[in-house]
Amino acid sequence: MQTTLPPFKPIELTDKALITDFNHRFTPVSCEYSFANLFCWRNIYRLSWTLHQDRLLIHDGVEGYTLMPLGPTPTPSELSQLSCALIKAGKPGNLSLVPLDYAARHPELSHHYTLTEDRDFADYLYHTEALVELKGKKLHKKRNLVSQFHRNYPNARVAPMTSQVRPLCLDFAKRLYQENGTPSQTNIEEHQALKEAFRHFDPLDLEGIAILVDEAVVAFAVFSPLNTSTHDIHFEKSDHGFKGVSQAINQETAKHLTGRCTLVNREQDLGIPGLRKAKLSYVPAQLYTTLTLSWGQA
Repeated sequence: MQTTLPPFKPIELTDKALITDFNHRFTPVSCEYSFANLFCWRNIYRLSWTLHQDRLLIHDGVEGYTLMPLGPTPTPSELSQLSCALIKAGKPGNLSLVPLDYAARHPELSHHYTLTEDRDFADYLYHTEALVELKGKKLHKKRNLVSQFHRNYPNARVAPMTSQVRPLCLDFAKRLYQENGTPSQTNIEEHQALKEAFRHFDPLDLEGIAILVDEAVVAFAVFSPLNTSTHDIHFEKSDHGFKGVSQAINQETAKHLTGRCTLVNREQDLGIPGLRKAKLSYVPAQLYTTLTLSWGQA
């Protein structure tokens, strides 16, 4: 039976309650479903959404794929019907963020799709408690760097990202961005998304903390709940001239979230070697890797 999709709508602030409700009910792992991320990156990736068969569909107009539907788990037949409906609506029939275990249970997906593992877009998940305690030999260097930072800067203080602290953090982020020389496209887009986050901080229900030395911001983190058990770290910035401050803001964020979530999603490495090394060095509890299903290329 031919499926017709309702029109896709641009992401707007008024969609927050609906999308957040889907996240809380169906507990997605990927940071791509976070409403704050969807909103802050909406213009960069031309993001849009619709509801179909009690499922939330989110479409990326730049990359040309639709996220795995959020809602009751679809059958492979329903996925292929969705791809056909997307094509009928003038969009590619490709799907992303398809869980590995779903594909393992349904080898018949290869009849209609080419399956590609998206390692560069794997989410790094950590136990909140582990990021606070930094126990074990593998995290020994992290503990030492945090200790060094506090020894070298005994007047450092942690502050919640209030309306008074936020402008200081945004100015700090702008300085780091400008000092970075000619920015890459990735850096340009991330800075645009960061400005959107600060512009709509309260309506997005974002939170954050900052580390200040002599009342100047030297690091900050911005985060929000992804689902009922996981918080997502959307942005984290630090001044590498202050040795150990990167490790300190990581630990302080986990301290701030202790008792509020069991997992922290520190998002993806995008295939950037230095970022991958840094994220792996914290020994993630889970590296959540997914698949892209490319329609009609099997």
